[in-house]
Amino acid sequence: MQPISVCIIAKNEESHIEKCLSSIKPFGFEIIVVDTGSTDRTREIAGKYADQVLDFAWNDDFSAARNYSLRAASNNWIFILDSDEYIKQIDVDELNYFRKHLADAVGSVSRENIVTENGQLVLNNTDYTERFFDKRLYHYTGMVHEQLTPIKGKNLPNYLLKTTLTHTGYDLTKEERIAKAHRYLTLLLQQLQAEPDNPYLYYQIGKSYEMMEDYESACDYYNKGLDFNLDPELAYVQAMVVSYGNSLLAMGRPDLAMGLEAVYDDFSMSADFVYLMGNIYKSVMQYEKALLEYQKAVGMPLCKQYGANSFLPAYQIGRICEVMNDFSSAILCYQQCGDFPPARERLTVLSKRHSPRQI
Repeated sequence: MQPISVCIIAKNEESHIEKCLSSIKPFGFEIIVVDTGSTDRTREIAGKYADQVLDFAWNDDFSAARNYSLRAASNNWIFILDSDEYIKQIDVDELNYFRKHLADAVGSVSRENIVTENGQLVLNNTDYTERFFDKRLYHYTGMVHEQLTPIKGKNLPNYLLKTTLTHTGYDLTKEERIAKAHRYLTLLLQQLQAEPDNPYLYYQIGKSYEMMEDYESACDYYNKGLDFNLDPELAYVQAMVVSYGNSLLAMGRPDLAMGLEAVYDDFSMSADFVYLMGNIYKSVMQYEKALLEYQKAVGMPLCKQYGANSFLPAYQIGRICEVMNDFSSAILCYQQCGDFPPARERLTVLSKRHSPRQI
Protein backbone atom coordinates (compact mmCIF):
# COMPACT_ATOMS: atom_id res chain seq x y z
CA MET A 1 0.00 0.00 0.00
CA GLN A 2 1.18 3.53 -0.78
CA PRO A 3 2.14 5.61 2.31
CA ILE A 4 -0.57 8.10 1.40
CA SER A 5 -4.10 8.42 2.79
CA VAL A 6 -7.03 9.70 0.75
CA CYS A 7 -9.48 11.55 3.00
CA ILE A 8 -13.08 12.20 1.97
CA ILE A 9 -16.04 13.72 3.82
CA ALA A 10 -19.55 12.93 2.60
CA LYS A 11 -23.24 13.29 3.34
CA ASN A 12 -26.04 11.81 1.22
CA GLU A 13 -23.79 11.30 -1.79
CA GLU A 14 -25.04 7.92 -2.98
CA SER A 15 -25.31 9.21 -6.55
CA HIS A 16 -21.64 10.27 -6.67
CA ILE A 17 -19.52 8.44 -4.15
CA GLU A 18 -19.15 5.12 -5.98
CA LYS A 19 -17.64 6.80 -9.03
CA CYS A 20 -15.38 8.81 -6.72
CA LEU A 21 -14.12 5.81 -4.74
CA SER A 22 -13.81 3.44 -7.68
CA SER A 23 -11.61 6.01 -9.44
CA ILE A 24 -9.10 6.14 -6.54
CA LYS A 25 -9.23 2.53 -5.31
CA PRO A 26 -6.83 1.00 -7.90
CA PHE A 27 -3.86 3.13 -6.82
CA GLY A 28 -3.21 1.50 -3.46
CA PHE A 29 -3.91 4.41 -1.11
CA GLU A 30 -5.50 4.11 2.31
CA ILE A 31 -9.06 5.46 1.94
CA ILE A 32 -10.80 7.24 4.82
CA VAL A 33 -14.45 8.27 4.44
CA VAL A 34 -16.01 10.44 7.13
CA ASP A 35 -19.80 10.47 6.96
CA THR A 36 -21.46 13.55 8.44
CA GLY A 37 -24.99 12.19 8.81
CA SER A 38 -26.13 10.44 5.64
CA THR A 39 -29.64 9.05 5.46
CA ASP A 40 -29.16 7.34 2.09
CA ARG A 41 -26.79 4.53 0.95
CA THR A 42 -23.59 6.60 1.18
CA ARG A 43 -22.11 4.60 4.09
CA GLU A 44 -23.05 1.27 2.52
CA ILE A 45 -21.39 2.16 -0.79
CA ALA A 46 -18.32 3.62 0.92
CA GLY A 47 -17.87 0.40 2.88
CA LYS A 48 -17.15 -1.49 -0.35
CA TYR A 49 -14.08 0.64 -1.06
CA ALA A 50 -12.84 2.43 2.06
CA ASP A 51 -10.44 1.15 4.71
CA GLN A 52 -12.39 3.13 7.31
CA VAL A 53 -15.89 4.63 7.25
CA LEU A 54 -16.29 6.88 10.27
CA ASP A 55 -19.13 8.97 11.66
CA PHE A 56 -18.84 12.65 12.50
CA ALA A 57 -21.67 14.61 14.10
CA TRP A 58 -22.24 17.55 11.76
CA ASN A 59 -21.66 20.91 13.47
CA ASP A 60 -21.90 23.35 10.54
CA ASP A 61 -18.11 23.38 10.21
CA PHE A 62 -16.48 21.78 7.16
CA SER A 63 -12.98 22.29 8.59
CA ALA A 64 -13.85 20.35 11.73
CA ALA A 65 -14.95 17.39 9.60
CA ARG A 66 -11.86 17.65 7.38
CA ASN A 67 -9.52 17.76 10.34
CA TYR A 68 -11.26 14.75 11.90
CA SER A 69 -10.54 12.79 8.72
CA LEU A 70 -6.86 13.82 8.89
CA ARG A 71 -6.56 12.57 12.46
CA ALA A 72 -8.06 9.22 11.45
CA ALA A 73 -5.53 8.67 8.65
CA SER A 74 -2.70 6.19 9.30
CA ASN A 75 -0.28 8.12 7.07
CA ASN A 76 1.09 11.62 7.41
CA TRP A 77 0.76 12.39 3.70
CA ILE A 78 -2.82 13.21 2.77
CA PHE A 79 -4.62 13.46 -0.55
CA ILE A 80 -7.99 15.22 -0.27
CA LEU A 81 -10.84 14.16 -2.52
CA ASP A 82 -14.47 15.29 -2.47
CA SER A 83 -17.27 12.79 -2.91
CA ASP A 84 -18.52 14.58 -6.06
CA GLU A 85 -15.11 14.38 -7.71
CA TYR A 86 -13.30 11.56 -9.45
CA ILE A 87 -9.79 10.97 -10.73
CA LYS A 88 -9.28 11.81 -14.38
CA GLN A 89 -5.48 11.50 -14.32
CA ILE A 90 -3.01 10.76 -11.52
CA ASP A 91 0.74 10.18 -11.40
CA VAL A 92 1.52 8.11 -8.31
CA ASP A 93 5.27 8.22 -8.95
CA GLU A 94 5.09 12.01 -8.93
CA LEU A 95 3.24 11.97 -5.60
CA ASN A 96 5.89 9.74 -4.04
CA TYR A 97 8.70 11.89 -5.43
CA PHE A 98 6.93 14.94 -4.04
CA ARG A 99 6.61 13.61 -0.50
CA LYS A 100 10.26 12.48 -0.45
CA HIS A 101 11.88 15.56 -1.98
CA LEU A 102 9.42 18.42 -1.34
CA ALA A 103 8.41 17.43 2.16
CA ASP A 104 7.48 20.94 3.34
CA ALA A 105 5.44 21.85 0.25
CA VAL A 106 1.81 21.55 -0.85
CA GLY A 107 0.71 19.90 -4.08
CA SER A 108 -2.15 21.45 -6.04
CA VAL A 109 -4.21 19.65 -8.66
CA SER A 110 -6.23 20.80 -11.66
CA ARG A 111 -9.97 20.41 -11.23
CA GLU A 112 -12.35 20.47 -14.19
CA ASN A 113 -15.79 21.73 -13.14
CA ILE A 114 -18.55 20.23 -15.28
CA VAL A 115 -22.00 21.71 -15.82
CA THR A 116 -24.47 20.22 -18.30
CA GLU A 117 -27.91 21.22 -19.53
CA ASN A 118 -30.21 18.69 -21.15
CA GLY A 119 -27.26 16.36 -21.42
CA GLN A 120 -25.10 18.92 -23.24
CA LEU A 121 -21.95 20.50 -21.80
CA VAL A 122 -22.60 24.20 -21.15
CA LEU A 123 -19.68 25.01 -18.84
CA ASN A 124 -16.33 23.43 -18.18
CA ASN A 125 -13.93 25.62 -16.29
CA THR A 126 -10.75 24.67 -14.47
CA ASP A 127 -9.51 25.72 -11.07
CA TYR A 128 -6.43 24.73 -9.10
CA THR A 129 -6.86 23.49 -5.56
CA GLU A 130 -4.46 22.41 -2.81
CA ARG A 131 -4.93 18.70 -2.16
CA PHE A 132 -1.64 16.97 -1.26
CA PHE A 133 0.23 17.74 1.96
CA ASP A 134 1.79 16.50 5.20
CA LYS A 135 -0.81 16.69 7.98
CA ARG A 136 1.92 17.50 10.51
CA LEU A 137 2.35 20.86 8.75
CA TYR A 138 -1.18 21.73 7.64
CA HIS A 139 -4.78 21.65 8.77
CA TYR A 140 -8.07 23.22 7.65
CA THR A 141 -9.65 26.48 8.78
CA GLY A 142 -12.97 28.10 7.87
CA MET A 143 -16.53 26.89 8.40
CA VAL A 144 -17.27 26.62 4.65
CA HIS A 145 -15.08 26.68 1.54
CA GLU A 146 -12.41 25.62 4.01
CA GLN A 147 -8.81 26.59 3.34
CA LEU A 148 -5.65 24.58 3.88
CA THR A 149 -3.62 26.53 6.44
CA PRO A 150 -0.06 26.09 7.78
CA ILE A 151 -0.20 24.97 11.41
CA LYS A 152 2.72 27.20 12.35
CA GLY A 153 1.53 30.13 10.27
CA LYS A 154 4.38 29.96 7.76
CA ASN A 155 3.45 29.85 4.09
CA LEU A 156 5.25 27.00 2.38
CA PRO A 157 5.91 26.30 -1.33
CA ASN A 158 3.06 25.23 -3.57
CA TYR A 159 3.51 23.20 -6.76
CA LEU A 160 1.06 22.13 -9.45
CA LEU A 161 0.91 18.36 -9.90
CA LYS A 162 -0.02 16.42 -13.03
CA THR A 163 -3.09 15.04 -11.28
CA THR A 164 -6.45 16.15 -12.70
CA LEU A 165 -9.87 15.76 -11.09
CA THR A 166 -13.33 16.03 -12.61
CA HIS A 167 -15.84 17.81 -10.38
CA THR A 168 -19.60 17.42 -10.86
CA GLY A 169 -20.75 19.27 -7.75
CA TYR A 170 -22.01 22.26 -9.74
CA ASP A 171 -23.89 20.11 -12.26
CA LEU A 172 -27.25 20.86 -10.68
CA THR A 173 -30.70 22.04 -11.62
CA LYS A 174 -31.34 25.74 -11.06
CA GLU A 175 -33.34 24.89 -7.93
CA GLU A 176 -30.58 22.64 -6.56
CA ARG A 177 -27.94 25.28 -7.31
CA ILE A 178 -29.86 28.01 -5.50
CA ALA A 179 -30.54 25.75 -2.50
CA LYS A 180 -26.85 24.84 -2.27
CA ALA A 181 -25.84 28.50 -2.47
CA HIS A 182 -28.29 29.35 0.34
CA ARG A 183 -26.77 26.64 2.58
CA TYR A 184 -23.25 27.94 2.01
CA LEU A 185 -24.30 31.57 2.33
CA THR A 186 -25.70 31.07 5.81
CA LEU A 187 -22.41 29.64 7.05
CA LEU A 188 -20.30 32.22 5.19
CA LEU A 189 -22.21 35.16 6.66
CA GLN A 190 -21.84 33.63 10.10
CA GLN A 191 -18.09 33.28 9.60
CA LEU A 192 -17.85 36.84 8.25
CA GLN A 193 -19.14 38.17 11.56
CA ALA A 194 -16.11 36.59 13.24
CA GLU A 195 -13.66 37.50 10.44
CA PRO A 196 -14.77 40.81 8.89
CA ASP A 197 -11.28 41.49 7.51
CA ASN A 198 -11.01 38.26 5.52
CA PRO A 199 -11.27 39.14 1.79
CA TYR A 200 -11.61 35.47 0.81
CA LEU A 201 -14.97 35.38 2.60
CA TYR A 202 -16.23 38.34 0.57
CA TYR A 203 -15.26 36.44 -2.59
CA GLN A 204 -17.10 33.28 -1.55
CA ILE A 205 -20.18 35.22 -0.43
CA GLY A 206 -20.17 36.97 -3.78
CA LYS A 207 -19.99 33.59 -5.54
CA SER A 208 -22.95 32.34 -3.52
CA TYR A 209 -25.05 35.33 -4.55
CA GLU A 210 -23.89 34.89 -8.15
CA MET A 211 -25.04 31.24 -8.06
CA MET A 212 -28.41 32.53 -6.87
CA GLU A 213 -28.42 35.04 -9.79
CA ASP A 214 -28.57 37.93 -7.31
CA TYR A 215 -25.93 39.88 -9.22
CA GLU A 216 -26.39 43.13 -7.35
CA SER A 217 -25.56 41.50 -4.00
CA ALA A 218 -22.72 39.56 -5.63
CA CYS A 219 -21.19 42.78 -6.93
CA ASP A 220 -21.55 44.41 -3.53
CA TYR A 221 -19.49 41.68 -1.86
CA TYR A 222 -16.96 41.40 -4.68
CA ASN A 223 -16.44 45.14 -4.48
CA LYS A 224 -15.89 44.98 -0.72
CA GLY A 225 -13.42 42.13 -1.16
CA LEU A 226 -11.48 44.00 -3.83
CA ASP A 227 -11.18 47.03 -1.53
CA PHE A 228 -8.56 45.12 0.45
CA ASN A 229 -4.89 45.36 -0.51
CA LEU A 230 -4.73 42.08 -2.45
CA ASP A 231 -2.01 40.20 -4.28
CA PRO A 232 -3.07 39.88 -7.96
CA GLU A 233 -1.04 36.68 -8.22
CA LEU A 234 -3.48 34.85 -5.93
CA ALA A 235 -5.86 32.58 -7.83
CA TYR A 236 -8.95 33.61 -5.84
CA VAL A 237 -8.18 37.30 -6.41
CA GLN A 238 -7.99 36.76 -10.17
CA ALA A 239 -11.25 34.81 -10.01
CA MET A 240 -12.93 37.54 -7.95
CA VAL A 241 -12.02 40.24 -10.48
CA VAL A 242 -13.42 38.20 -13.37
CA SER A 243 -16.55 37.26 -11.41
CA TYR A 244 -17.08 40.91 -10.49
CA GLY A 245 -16.87 41.97 -14.13
CA ASN A 246 -19.17 39.19 -15.31
CA SER A 247 -21.72 40.04 -12.61
CA LEU A 248 -21.68 43.71 -13.60
CA LEU A 249 -22.37 42.70 -17.20
CA ALA A 250 -25.18 40.40 -16.03
CA MET A 251 -26.67 43.42 -14.21
CA GLY A 252 -26.53 45.44 -17.42
CA ARG A 253 -23.86 47.79 -16.02
CA PRO A 254 -20.98 47.71 -18.52
CA ASP A 255 -20.32 51.34 -17.60
CA LEU A 256 -19.24 50.21 -14.12
CA ALA A 257 -17.35 47.23 -15.55
CA MET A 258 -15.26 49.68 -17.58
CA GLY A 259 -13.63 50.57 -14.25
CA LEU A 260 -11.62 47.36 -14.55
CA GLU A 261 -9.43 49.16 -17.08
CA ALA A 262 -7.67 50.58 -14.01
CA VAL A 263 -6.35 47.13 -13.03
CA TYR A 264 -5.66 45.86 -16.54
CA ASP A 265 -1.89 45.60 -16.09
CA ASP A 266 -2.31 43.54 -12.91
CA PHE A 267 -4.55 40.89 -14.47
CA SER A 268 -3.79 40.87 -18.20
CA MET A 269 -1.76 37.67 -17.79
CA SER A 270 -5.09 35.85 -17.47
CA ALA A 271 -6.98 34.81 -20.61
CA ASP A 272 -10.18 34.93 -18.55
CA PHE A 273 -9.61 38.61 -17.71
CA VAL A 274 -8.59 39.54 -21.26
CA TYR A 275 -11.69 37.80 -22.64
CA LEU A 276 -13.80 39.63 -20.04
CA MET A 277 -12.36 42.98 -21.16
CA GLY A 278 -13.32 42.10 -24.72
CA ASN A 279 -16.89 41.46 -23.56
CA ILE A 280 -16.94 44.76 -21.67
CA TYR A 281 -15.74 46.75 -24.68
CA LYS A 282 -18.22 44.91 -26.92
CA SER A 283 -21.05 45.79 -24.50
CA VAL A 284 -20.28 49.51 -24.83
CA MET A 285 -19.81 49.14 -28.62
CA GLN A 286 -16.08 49.90 -28.57
CA TYR A 287 -15.58 47.23 -31.18
CA GLU A 288 -11.97 47.97 -32.13
CA LYS A 289 -10.85 47.62 -28.52
CA ALA A 290 -12.98 44.50 -28.13
CA LEU A 291 -11.37 42.90 -31.18
CA LEU A 292 -7.89 43.58 -29.81
CA GLU A 293 -8.75 41.87 -26.52
CA TYR A 294 -10.38 38.87 -28.18
CA GLN A 295 -7.43 38.46 -30.54
CA LYS A 296 -5.05 38.63 -27.59
CA ALA A 297 -7.04 36.02 -25.63
CA VAL A 298 -6.89 33.49 -28.48
CA GLY A 299 -3.87 31.29 -27.92
CA MET A 300 -2.99 32.48 -24.40
CA PRO A 301 -1.56 29.45 -22.56
CA LEU A 302 -3.92 29.14 -19.58
CA CYS A 303 -7.53 29.84 -18.78
CA LYS A 304 -10.01 28.74 -16.15
CA GLN A 305 -13.19 29.20 -18.17
CA TYR A 306 -13.20 26.55 -20.85
CA GLY A 307 -12.74 28.21 -24.23
CA ALA A 308 -11.72 31.67 -22.96
CA ASN A 309 -8.47 31.31 -24.91
CA SER A 310 -9.97 29.68 -28.01
CA PHE A 311 -13.53 29.32 -29.29
CA LEU A 312 -15.22 31.91 -27.05
CA PRO A 313 -13.22 34.93 -28.28
CA ALA A 314 -13.30 33.53 -31.83
CA TYR A 315 -17.10 33.44 -31.61
CA GLN A 316 -17.25 37.01 -30.32
CA ILE A 317 -14.98 38.20 -33.13
CA GLY A 318 -17.44 36.59 -35.53
CA ARG A 319 -20.32 38.48 -33.94
CA ILE A 320 -18.49 41.78 -34.35
CA CYS A 321 -17.69 40.93 -37.96
CA GLU A 322 -21.41 40.43 -38.55
CA VAL A 323 -22.15 43.86 -37.05
CA MET A 324 -19.64 45.27 -39.53
CA ASN A 325 -21.26 43.31 -42.39
CA ASP A 326 -18.05 41.35 -42.93
CA PHE A 327 -19.85 38.03 -43.31
CA SER A 328 -16.98 36.11 -44.90
CA SER A 329 -14.73 36.84 -41.88
CA ALA A 330 -17.57 35.98 -39.51
CA ILE A 331 -17.96 32.59 -41.16
CA LEU A 332 -14.24 31.89 -40.84
CA CYS A 333 -14.38 32.76 -37.14
CA TYR A 334 -17.38 30.52 -36.51
CA GLN A 335 -15.69 27.67 -38.36
CA GLN A 336 -12.80 27.94 -35.87
CA CYS A 337 -15.20 27.34 -32.96
CA GLY A 338 -15.61 23.62 -33.54
CA ASP A 339 -18.88 22.25 -32.14
CA PHE A 340 -19.67 25.32 -30.02
CA PRO A 341 -23.48 25.43 -30.47
CA PRO A 342 -23.93 29.24 -30.83
CA ALA A 343 -21.27 29.27 -33.56
CA ARG A 344 -22.95 26.38 -35.39
CA GLU A 345 -26.25 28.26 -35.20
CA ARG A 346 -24.71 31.40 -36.70
CA LEU A 347 -23.15 29.37 -39.50
CA THR A 348 -26.57 27.93 -40.28
CA VAL A 349 -28.15 31.39 -40.32
CA LEU A 350 -25.43 32.88 -42.52
CA SER A 351 -25.50 29.98 -44.95
CA LYS A 352 -29.21 30.65 -45.52
CA ARG A 353 -28.85 34.41 -45.86
CA HIS A 354 -25.77 34.55 -48.06
CA SER A 355 -24.97 32.44 -51.04
CA PRO A 356 -21.29 31.69 -51.74
CA ARG A 357 -21.39 34.27 -54.56
CA GLN A 358 -22.61 36.99 -52.21
CA ILE A 359 -19.94 36.11 -49.62
